[in-house]
Amino acid sequence: MKKLLLPLILFLTFVSASAQDMKQARTIMQQVQAASDQYLFASASADSLDQAKTSAVHQLAGQIMTNVQSYSKYDLTHRMESGEIDETVLFEQVSETFTNVRLTDYQTLVVGKPERRNKKYTVFVYIDKGKVKEIYDEIMEREKEARKEKEEKLASDVHHYYSEGCKAVKDVRIGDALKYWYWSYVLSLGTNITIEQGGRKEPAARLVETQIENLMNAIRVTPVAYQQVPINDFQNKYKVILNIEFVDRGMAKKVTNLDYTYNDGITSDQGGPRVRDGVGTLDLQYEDIDEVDLYITYRYDESETPTDIYEIIKTKGNKTFAAATKRVVIPDSLRENSIEPVVESAEESQLIDTLAAEPTSEKYETVAHDHEEILKRIQAIELAIRTKEYASVKDYFTDEGYDSFNKLVKYGKASIIGKPQYRLLDFGPITLCRSITMQFSFLNNKKQFIEDVTFRFNADNLVESLAFTLSDVAESDILGKGNWDRDSRLLLMSFLEDYQTAYALGRIDYLERIFSEQALIIVGNKLMQRKMDNDRIIITESVKYDTLSKVQYMRRLREHFGRKKYINLNFTETDFERASNGKNFYGIRVRQEYFSDTYGDVGYLFLLVDLRFNEPIIHVRAWQNDKLPMEDLFDLSDLWGG
Repeated sequence: MKKLLLPLILFLTFVSASAQDMKQARTIMQQVQAASDQYLFASASADSLDQAKTSAVHQLAGQIMTNVQSYSKYDLTHRMESGEIDETVLFEQVSETFTNVRLTDYQTLVVGKPERRNKKYTVFVYIDKGKVKEIYDEIMEREKEARKEKEEKLASDVHHYYSEGCKAVKDVRIGDALKYWYWSYVLSLGTNITIEQGGRKEPAARLVETQIENLMNAIRVTPVAYQQVPINDFQNKYKVILNIEFVDRGMAKKVTNLDYTYNDGITSDQGGPRVRDGVGTLDLQYEDIDEVDLYITYRYDESETPTDIYEIIKTKGNKTFAAATKRVVIPDSLRENSIEPVVESAEESQLIDTLAAEPTSEKYETVAHDHEEILKRIQAIELAIRTKEYASVKDYFTDEGYDSFNKLVKYGKASIIGKPQYRLLDFGPITLCRSITMQFSFLNNKKQFIEDVTFRFNADNLVESLAFTLSDVAESDILGKGNWDRDSRLLLMSFLEDYQTAYALGRIDYLERIFSEQALIIVGNKLMQRKMDNDRIIITESVKYDTLSKVQYMRRLREHFGRKKYINLNFTETDFERASNGKNFYGIRVRQEYFSDTYGDVGYLFLLVDLRFNEPIIHVRAWQNDKLPMEDLFDLSDLWGG
């Protein structure tokens, strides 16, 4: 408390007191001490006048705090009778608020100064107890205002996260929906906050709890294939491929961004890969496991949870939802007929087929694409990945393409899931071959990822590049923009795929090429600070923003790529704005999930990109903790309109 009260002290410059003044001051001190029923007082001695006064005021403040507490307890006795407020809560709040109230109206007397036998100054301070009541009233008024502001923010947060969860359900981002709704639920516990639903106001905690249960009840987990995976000459693992869907009004939709755990026969909380476009897996230790309980994740660790909510979850957010448990029965027929399912998104197939039928841009020369040869080569590449005979297909790549391929298969323990259904799409001189679904896992880390990998063949039928495809949601956001020409959509999609893949594979050469030399680069890092206060651990979260030059940013990326075992980016909630003059300048804002073995965050990435040339040029790259409207980021009409 003493440390906290230092800012409250008003330092004065004293003049030396005469003997007469000193005598008068001591007389007043004795009179005040005699009237202890009307005054609070304290005294202190120190080598300097300021130190003596500071110490005396600290002691006086401590007595005032004791009186504030007695006043608060008197008031609370009456408040508790009407059941308005919890005593412990208000008592803590009053203590905290007192540190922000300026201590005034006390009187100061110098009652001792250095002499032959006494080398110190002595200061006496006192205050009328009536003034203490005024201080208490000011504290309570401030606390009332602070409490109202806090309640308004809490209600706003509950509604915000509930709304974000509803949006995520529409995009079939079921993991995000559960995360947001659980945050809304935890924040609303013990409050009177309501949410309007169907024209009626419902208690928020009860409504969100029901929504979470209903959502998890609508998740359907179906085993569709069984694979025996050799580990070495003596041991195998057994992979079960899952189809994970969300059944909405009788229609099954492929789930994305969902996390889960299960018992693999040895580890009770084995983390599965984050579900991507309806695909999940179980990696089991023993062949005779015929049923597995899969537990859907709705509580997340610190890297994916706001600090204030994470602290609440640790203390009161341990709600268990029965619907989070899904029993997966593995039938004998699945083991006996280990036929790999075709992994393909029906929505993506429809969009790709539509694009294939659209005319290409006149800026590209007509190229004869040999689809038959490309299919033969991609099937050989698929076999090489399965058998780990990577060098056998080296002749099917350009030098740069094979370098990326090597980095891909070394990015975690890569394995193919299911049987790919290849779809070819010609884009100028390039043929996009979409796609092989792969699972990536990392040593000593529970994070696993499922990614669809697109291979891009040049006119010589060589793979010149490869990339992790966007999620179905992000992809449909781009490909579904029918008012944009075909090539603009494909160019934008390919750019975002290349961008997220470059971070995963450490492609610093690519990133150096696409950032403008004068690029504005704003990076952000979430910082968490822990400190002790009255035997309690208080955690505060802040975001540190830095503006970097291209040289500085590339130096930082090299360091990250060098020391991190993996980096995985995932883009959702995509928004785009194109320059009004029709040129290929784009403002791109995506919700970016960033994961590595040492750090993780979720935020919003804004890119200002020029896509007029063979390779994109990034002029602005800005990361933000919160979502801002596109018009608040950049107005492209101001820059390139006309």
